[in-house]
Amino acid sequence: MMLQRLAMQDLLTWKQTKTQQALMIMGARQVGKTTLVRSFAKGRYDTFAELNFLGNTQAVQTLKAATNADDLLLRISALTGKTLSPGRTLLFLDEIQECKDLLTWTKFLTERMDIDIILSGSLLGLDAYVQARSLPVGFLRKLTLYPLTFEEFARACDVSEDVWQAMENALLAHEKVPDFIHDKLSSLFRTYLLVGGMPDAVQAFVNLSQLTPVRGIQNDIVDLYESDIVKYVADVVEARQIKMVYESIPAQLNTPAKRFKYARLGKNLRFANLETAFDWLTSAGIALEATKVGQVSYPLGLSEDRSAFKFFLNDIGLLTSRIMGAVDLDVINGKTSINYGSLFEAVVAQELVARGFTPHYYSSKKRGEVDFVIENSLGRTRAIEVKSGKDYRRHSALTALLASGETDDAVVLHDGNLELEKDRLYLPVYAAHLVMDV
Repeated sequence: MMLQRLAMQDLLTWKQTKTQQALMIMGARQVGKTTLVRSFAKGRYDTFAELNFLGNTQAVQTLKAATNADDLLLRISALTGKTLSPGRTLLFLDEIQECKDLLTWTKFLTERMDIDIILSGSLLGLDAYVQARSLPVGFLRKLTLYPLTFEEFARACDVSEDVWQAMENALLAHEKVPDFIHDKLSSLFRTYLLVGGMPDAVQAFVNLSQLTPVRGIQNDIVDLYESDIVKYVADVVEARQIKMVYESIPAQLNTPAKRFKYARLGKNLRFANLETAFDWLTSAGIALEATKVGQVSYPLGLSEDRSAFKFFLNDIGLLTSRIMGAVDLDVINGKTSINYGSLFEAVVAQELVARGFTPHYYSSKKRGEVDFVIENSLGRTRAIEVKSGKDYRRHSALTALLASGETDDAVVLHDGNLELEKDRLYLPVYAAHLVMDV
């Protein structure tokens, strides 16, 4: 079966509302950008012309030699073997980080012919990332694709729209999720901790219901990311630092504080020594960060400390493939002896980012730390604590923060059903996507 992606609606909206705008889909390698575009093209265009620049030296050199927009279109038509018919064609230019000149041609391509254009790139490296970000908004819409969310994973595992909607409706009404739905989603969420959201890994699990092939795919993706660091970073020292930071993330998360500690990498290392490494990994989409804030009021950026942060892998399955080993079955069976804390926090970070939030964490010498703080465009902020096990009601920092009067808006995500207290709401961790709606 074809995996259904929530981002498909974003592509449909772009097609219906665009003027002369191309669509730029960004995201890490292996998150499903190419598959999404091919699926989108089916039945919606008479002609689908695709050109992938990864390892395609001939295509890169051919387009670099273009002298004007007409010449460029001629060369693209020759390379794809397709006639680019106005109003009926989708032109898909994939892995454009290999041919960065294309970004500067985007405006001319969209103005020259009435064809829909989607560009995609892993953007492995700061230069390509910055260049894409700086293009005029009027000529390019941008969409970032992430690994499958838990909702997308659940749908791939045959959770129906009615079941998912019943869960959401109950929580939005501050009612408990019916036990049979809660039990099903809780069990599936534990599986998601292991399988994660990389499309190839999810597809393998859906097809075979086995973990061994999933782990093989995840290991291959990690190896691919590490080889990309060497490929896209020219400076040997810088590449070594990026690889060192990336490889350290699982161990950094598997500590009580979960904050990224430079001293674990080397005695004299500081943020200034590794800032480029952190920026490269986040811009490439293979790591996620939650920076420290000292207040919960909007806008959170006023109290942000960029040098203090938590650092996560972009996919929970890649994380558990690095750290779980022989306890995979215990996770599937819901053994309570396992410390799910770091896993829950990592998957919540992944979910928040995929839903469009920029996660921060709150830290105060006086009150302690709260796992996450987020804000929306309306100026609302919300404090989020992530708990596992029987001690989910113990969260002294959140209690102190609420008592201070700085916020009265808090959610505790845990592995149980909904519970209500006067100043906080306990929400099932599988419903992290609802933290700003409940």
